[in-house]
Amino acid sequence: MNITFQQQLDEELLFSEKKRVIILIIIFSAATALRLINHFVLKADEEMPGLDSLAILWLFPLLIISFETFSLLYINSRIRSNRKRIPQHLQYVNALFEICLPSIIIFYVAKEFTSYNVLQSPAVFIYFIFITLSTLRLNFALSFFCGLVAALCYTGFSLFIYGHFNSNDAARAFILLFSGVSAGLVARQIRKGINNSFRQAERRLKVENLFGQQISMEIAGKMLENDGKIESRRMNVAVMFIDIRNFTRFAAGKNPEEIVQYQNAFFSIVVNSVAKYHGIVNQFLGDGCMVSFGAPVAMDNPGAVAVEAAREILRQVESAMKNYQLIDTRIGIGIHTGEAVTGNIGTEFRQQYSITGNVVIVASRIEQLNKEYNSQILVSEDIARKINNKSISAEFMDTVVLKGMHDLFKIYKVA
Repeated sequence: MNITFQQQLDEELLFSEKKRVIILIIIFSAATALRLINHFVLKADEEMPGLDSLAILWLFPLLIISFETFSLLYINSRIRSNRKRIPQHLQYVNALFEICLPSIIIFYVAKEFTSYNVLQSPAVFIYFIFITLSTLRLNFALSFFCGLVAALCYTGFSLFIYGHFNSNDAARAFILLFSGVSAGLVARQIRKGINNSFRQAERRLKVENLFGQQISMEIAGKMLENDGKIESRRMNVAVMFIDIRNFTRFAAGKNPEEIVQYQNAFFSIVVNSVAKYHGIVNQFLGDGCMVSFGAPVAMDNPGAVAVEAAREILRQVESAMKNYQLIDTRIGIGIHTGEAVTGNIGTEFRQQYSITGNVVIVASRIEQLNKEYNSQILVSEDIARKINNKSISAEFMDTVVLKGMHDLFKIYKVA
């Protein structure tokens, strides 16, 4: 199991142990309060003369509460010091002590009141409290250990105090042992479920990280939800093309390492800005990239969101240049919106998430017009109509026929 998940499990087990201890403190505090009511209000102890004089009967729940309080302080100290796992031997010592305490009380009462069969009293049921709550430790061996010790104690009392071990005694001892086994099996099943969940989460994280290096986390998440597939479908999207001006001239005088360093710095700005507005970088093109909004997760107004993201990219690029994190850079952005077919394309051996349609071609052609109009963000009329931010103005530039097309397009300048 991944170390991180193992640490998380250890932390959860520590908090689970804390809850177990708190439950025990509450149970025995309630038992103490009930005993006080029985003794002083209901006078129930008068039915058993002499038994109420045994200080140990009063001391027993107080001993449990004191012990569990000490355990709680120990657990809290481990939580504060970030020491998550309780050593295994200490867990067994704790379990042994918890089972032995009621055994000591049973032994003492049996010796003092030979006429009173304490093994027939409710005191035996105290074992079941510890056995049942041992499930919270998610450790089969510990639960089994609690049941085994309780069964051995009961068997020892029957044989050495009362001098018999009949079928009823054997049945009670077996029930105690079987309770420990049952609690352990439940604990094992719960732990197995947790481990499986952690493994699935670890697998998902690895796949998302692997895909996230190539495609967006949104696409990776969608692919995992659909067993690695994203069915092709029509969606209303906004497509943005970004181009670095004069990149070829810049690259001609630089070595490969310098080029890669610059690309990483620039594209990190693009990726972070696009992610802020839930867009997806579909392709890196060396001197630019293609970005989409509204697929595979639909948006109400992807065109307006794309414009906001484009402005954010410009702001971040300018800020990086002012802080000398990026050399002087001028970019051109073109945005168009419309229907496109989105989904996986390729063969069963090699697939790629793609956005296909006329909207992609138009956005690419609009971006190329930035050189002609000396602009940085150009959008189509469809985008200009969808801008809902009053602080953003779209200036009409021209009506043009885009390269390779016959239709007329009205072009607007945003920056």
